[in-house]
This record gives sequence, C-alpha cells and structure tokens, in this order.
Amino acid sequence: MPVNKFEQIRRFIHFNDNAQVNGGDKLHKLRPILDHLLEKFRSIPFEEELSVDEQMCATKARHHLKMYMPDKPHKYGYKIFVLCGVSGFAYNSEIYTGNENKTRPDDEPDMGASSNVVVRLTRPLESNQNFKLYFDNYYTSLVLLDFLKKRGIYSLGTVRRNRVTNCKMRDEKAIKKLERGAIIEYTCDYDGTNISNVLWKDNKAVILLSTFSGTNPTTHVRRFDRKEKKEVMVKRPHIVTTYNNDGVVSTY
Repeated sequence: MPVNKFEQIRRFIHFNDNAQVNGGDKLHKLRPILDHLLEKFRSIPFEEELSVDEQMCATKARHHLKMYMPDKPHKYGYKIFVLCGVSGFAYNSEIYTGNENKTRPDDEPDMGASSNVVVRLTRPLESNQNFKLYFDNYYTSLVLLDFLKKRGIYSLGTVRRNRVTNCKMRDEKAIKKLERGAIIEYTCDYDGTNISNVLWKDNKAVILLSTFSGTNPTTHVRRFDRKEKKEVMVKRPHIVTTYNNDGVVSTY
C-alpha cells in the first residue's frame, strides 16, 4: 500500500461518535470495535484450564497509556490483562488505562486492584462448570480464592507472604535452612472455603494457594546439586506440578 494512501485512511478512519459523553473512558474512540471483538472471542466455548496474566502490546508510539515493564520481553507498550485457555486462545482481555474502572456490581466486593482484574475477566464464566483458573502472585489473595470458589470456579496461584494473614509459615531465616525438596503445608477454612497453603523449597522457596490441589501425590524432579556436582532427585508437591503444567505460561 502506498504510504500516502495509508496516511489518508488513518486520517479518516473512525469508530465512535465524538459527540457522545465518554464518561472518562480513555478508550472511547475504540470502544465499539473492542466490545465487538470481545463478544466474538467470548462466543468460543471456554476451555476447562484457564489462566489470567498480563502481556505487552509493543509500541514506540508517544502515548500516555504506554508503559515500561523491565521484566517483559517487550519493555515498552500497552499493558493488556488477558484471560487465556491452556491452548493459548484469549477469551477475554482488558487494556490497562489507569484507575478509572471502578464500577462493580453489588455482588462483587472490592478486593484490591490486582484481584479485581481477575474478577472482571472471569465474569463471562458460568458457575459450577469445573473451571480451573491459574494466576501468579500479582493477583493471588485469600479473598479472591474464596470469591471464585463460591462461584464454583477452582483456582491456584503463587502468593506473596504478606497476603496470607495469620500464616504459621516459617520466617525467611528458617526457610533458608530447609533442605532442598522440603514441603510444608497448612490448610485453613476461610469463610467456609477450604484453602491449601503449600511451601516448597527448591533453589528458592515458592508459596502457593489453591482450592483444589495440595501436596499429595508427590513426584520427583531432576535438579543439579552444586555441592555434589551431579543431578539429584528432589521431591515436588502435586500443587507445583499442576501449576507448572496447566494454564500458566510464566512459572515462578
């Protein structure tokens, strides 16, 4: 396509009426086409294994929505929260535009910015259909797992220590002294929901929460031991095996 023709198309292409009140929607000019695309994506039957994570839409454009995330392969771009199936198909998504998205139905509590993202993306999911949802420690919280379980959605995710209140888990110094492959599990009843809290010591300690998985059955994985300078077998809990194999692209 000639560049002059492309510039002419870009100049006149239009998706929404500027005269309408946008209500603070920063994506007002694209909202009709975004809603249409999401409607088509959600018309595909959902897979049983799902995950929520963010991804970057790389761009060099000068725009106030462009973000810098140093841990991503594309460090500059638009941040998009995505609900994906285990096959990689995106069923629902949300472009991050700031804090203006504060509207919630009466049956949805305020769980914090990160957990609220999961709740919004999973609204199209039907209850009690054996869905299993995975996410990383940016989203995981006890109140989120409880909310999803009461909707009939199972969940599993890594978690930050400060998000597990009244946890009996050992402190950092005690965890460093644990041998490789050590497993510690606690279960709790959070507002009527049984939640498993598992710590596994690999090179570093990883802590996970789940409403459907726990320690057993354990398996073994090969790891290289620097002291012995050879591969050794390390015990691994079932919750870590499930998290690594199902639904989550970026592991701990």
